[in-house]
Amino acid sequence: FVLGEVNYWYYNHPFFFLEGLKTYSNIDPTGMSGQRLMDAGKIYFNERTRLGTDLAMSFTSTWDTYCVAPITTAEGLPSQGSILAKYDIWAVGVNCCKSGVPSFYCDDGNPHTRAGLRQVGDEQRVFYRLAVQQAEAAYNIEAPHPIFFFWVQDPIQKEREFFTAGFTFWLTVNMSHCVLNFFAVLAFLLMFHRPPNV
Repeated sequence: FVLGEVNYWYYNHPFFFLEGLKTYSNIDPTGMSGQRLMDAGKIYFNERTRLGTDLAMSFTSTWDTYCVAPITTAEGLPSQGSILAKYDIWAVGVNCCKSGVPSFYCDDGNPHTRAGLRQVGDEQRVFYRLAVQQAEAAYNIEAPHPIFFFWVQDPIQKEREFFTAGFTFWLTVNMSHCVLNFFAVLAFLLMFHRPPNV
């Protein structure tokens, strides 16, 4: 029962939750508010989209560092001499930035990545929101309705990884349970087996 609950909340729930959300294509992050994308599970951004690493921020808890960076365009970066009215779409990750300096390497390392997979974990979302609030204060920007995405090249493949991991976990647990039961029955028979009277 316990392992089944773990499997559901860590793997199956994220997969089925993402499957129930919408897919958006050719999105321009500079003209899109978070409220208009509340039901987005997978987003494919246009070619002008970039990560605003110079507006990146982190929030450090006891064990982990929660990293955020706005998903914007080159025109929306301070290094290009402009700041947008608001930044509602954010890329996120854990332990993939340096605390105290604007850095963000929570991606697959592909410079052609232009897509996002929705972050669905409630526990982590609280810390991402705190990181965004720190970014608002540090850079004098606004994020009235932030939504969070993992910056990936193929969000469909990443979504399927949840299903694959859940199925693998389920299969491993069931096989282990069968093996454990087999040896338990075998031990029981050996312990209580009485040899025939001679």
